[in-house]
Amino acid sequence: MEDDISIIFSKFSEEKKTGELLPLPIDFYSRYGNNTNDESRENKNKTISALKAKRMQKILVYLAYGRPLPQQVPEEEKHIYQEIKKLISQKTKEDTKKLKILIKIPEIITPEGQKIGPYEKNQIIETSNNSNVEYILKNKIGEIIEQ
Repeated sequence: MEDDISIIFSKFSEEKKTGELLPLPIDFYSRYGNNTNDESRENKNKTISALKAKRMQKILVYLAYGRPLPQQVPEEEKHIYQEIKKLISQKTKEDTKKLKILIKIPEIITPEGQKIGPYEKNQIIETSNNSNVEYILKNKIGEIIEQ
C-alpha cells in the first residue's frame, strides 16, 4: 500500500500536468493533511501546500470563466469556490447601473475603444462598465435610473 506522501505527491504531479481541476475525494485534506505522527511531515506539508496552491489557481480560473467545479472536490475547495462566487456576484450587482436611453443611437465606439449600442429611445440597459456609463451621461445619451 502506498504511503501518504506518495499519494499526495502523485496527486500533485497529476494536477501539474493539466489545466483542468482533477477530482479529489471530498475528505482528501482531512485524510492526508492531519497525520502529525508521520516522520516525513515537513515534506508532506510542503507537498500538500503546493497542491492546494495549484488547485486554488485553477479554482480562480474556473470562477473567472464561470465554470462549475468537477463533481468531486474536497469540501474546503467547494466552500472557497462558493464563497468567492457569492462575493463576485454581490460585487457585480452593486456595480451595475441601470440607464434609460434618451435617444435612438447606432453602435458607437467610445474613445476607450468600447462598443455601445445600438439602442432605441427609452430602452433600459444595465452595465457595470463605468467608462461607458460616464460616456452615456456626458453625451446626454441616457440617464441613470434609481434601482
